[in-house]
Amino acid sequence: MDIFSIIPDNFFSLLSSKNKKIYVASIIEAFKIYETGSILGIEKKTVVDELTVFLQSLNDSYSNEFEGDEEENQIESKRDLANFILRRMEECGWIYVDVTNDYEEILNFTDYAITIVEALMKISPVVLDNYGDEQSYYINQNEYQGYIYTIYSLVTNPNPGDYGMLMSQIYSNTKLLIRSLRKLDSRLKDYITSVVENSEIKDLMNNLIAYKTELFDNNYQKIKTSDNVNKYRLTIVTKLEEYEDNEAIFKSILLDYRLRFGNEDEAKKRAIRDINELIDVFNSLDDFIHEIDEKNKTYINSTIGKVKFLLTEDDNVIGKINSILKYIKVQNKAGHIDKAMNTISPLFKFKGNRMLNQNSLYTPRGNYTHNQYQFLDDERFEGLEITSDFISQFKTPYNEIEVGKYLNSHLKDGVLKASDWIMYTTSADEVLKVIYTVLFAGDHAYNVYLLNDYIYNEHFTLKNFTIERIDE
Repeated sequence: MDIFSIIPDNFFSLLSSKNKKIYVASIIEAFKIYETGSILGIEKKTVVDELTVFLQSLNDSYSNEFEGDEEENQIESKRDLANFILRRMEECGWIYVDVTNDYEEILNFTDYAITIVEALMKISPVVLDNYGDEQSYYINQNEYQGYIYTIYSLVTNPNPGDYGMLMSQIYSNTKLLIRSLRKLDSRLKDYITSVVENSEIKDLMNNLIAYKTELFDNNYQKIKTSDNVNKYRLTIVTKLEEYEDNEAIFKSILLDYRLRFGNEDEAKKRAIRDINELIDVFNSLDDFIHEIDEKNKTYINSTIGKVKFLLTEDDNVIGKINSILKYIKVQNKAGHIDKAMNTISPLFKFKGNRMLNQNSLYTPRGNYTHNQYQFLDDERFEGLEITSDFISQFKTPYNEIEVGKYLNSHLKDGVLKASDWIMYTTSADEVLKVIYTVLFAGDHAYNVYLLNDYIYNEHFTLKNFTIERIDE
């Protein structure tokens, strides 16, 4: 059936309107409320009440930017806005409302809308809804959903005679696993690209925290721990090879494949192809995960390198040139390009109409003489005392032990608030410790949360955040 005969023509109009941010946030919130109802739906007035509270909790950048035609401009309260949004959702086919014999309005999402909302929640894993000082996240906490362990359980605990259904489940779960790994790989590429595109410390830090929350906690870390392929791969591959070699098991699989493909020869060919494909997938997963490992390292190292450069750029020639160019750009946008050029013109001077003599660029190569101090002389180290202070000069302050101590020393009741320790610092090392602390929290029992206020530092303006210890 044609997809456009199922989905209304104006279905996606909410996602392309000028109010798309508030629409997407409201659609997801309404869906969350809807899922708390019964299997037959939920009372519309309940959704209106809850959605009103949600709209009141949103920050100004969402709720106060809603604008539209004459009808929309008559909205005077958040309840009016909630009712208007639900009416638009019904007009566009996201929901439908039935009236019972008791004249109660029951709200349901359409079947295709449920699929789209689930996709939206996965594509945009962070949707903010601020209740007081707290911040909630719609994050797909089960991106991998234990695909590896599910496959392992299927191959090790089969029901005799159900190998056809078992094979179908193994194949579908393997496809979901590969799809998830590809999504993770793609998101990592996006984050790596963002390092090049962003030239502000605040953007790099915000992306780093989002990376920790979105990808590292919910995806990357699972590959290295609970969903580690190496824990289950040998058993899975061995069992799959047995499916192909064991005549009784293979016949059971063929019974199911014949129902699906009709022809016995085609069923046999498809069954062998699927089993071999699964074996190849699990044998090649190490290379794929190694590539993801490398991208993770590349992103983290690139972010740290970029922040280091931005923190010190005012002290080098490149930084000064960047500052001049930024000044020209800002002034040009304000329509003051002539003023900007007059301001910077005394900074440089080119002498025209003068040709350089090529010979002036040539310097004769000097004679090489052996440097008598190339070799270490033991006598020169007499009297040198190797003290702890001397050693500390050559010790990196960014190793895991030091960062862990740094984090614990700044925790107050298990919570570290970034603004308490980097608001006024002018030390580049202190800012770098912030980055390493966020990364350290990703590997240990800590959560990182973005807040609504900002840190105004000499080097950057950064959205505030907390690092909170997880109670075990």
